[in-house]
Amino acid sequence: MLDIVLEYKSLLENLHQYIEDSKYKKEHIINELGISRATFYNKLKKRSFSIPEMITLSSLLFPEDTKAFEIKNALERSRKDSDAGRVLEHESVIAVARKKILESK
Repeated sequence: MLDIVLEYKSLLENLHQYIEDSKYKKEHIINELGISRATFYNKLKKRSFSIPEMITLSSLLFPEDTKAFEIKNALERSRKDSDAGRVLEHESVIAVARKKILESK
């Protein structure tokens, strides 16, 4: 548990640099967070972003990690569905996909 806390502390301490190094302008980040410019800079200075704000920031600043996290979670859900018998036959999946394709034309 201590390692998680220390990693979070490091993230907060380096957040300003991560933002500077990102491909996004600060205005875009501020808009994504849905907060005012003054609030953004105040939170950045005080390192006081909420957990939902930190999730948004992490998703913006570390898109590869976010994608890997999403894939890992999807695989875990798939395994649980498979173990619980919540599966579809290949033929039925293909039929649904074909139907969607034909309806979109």
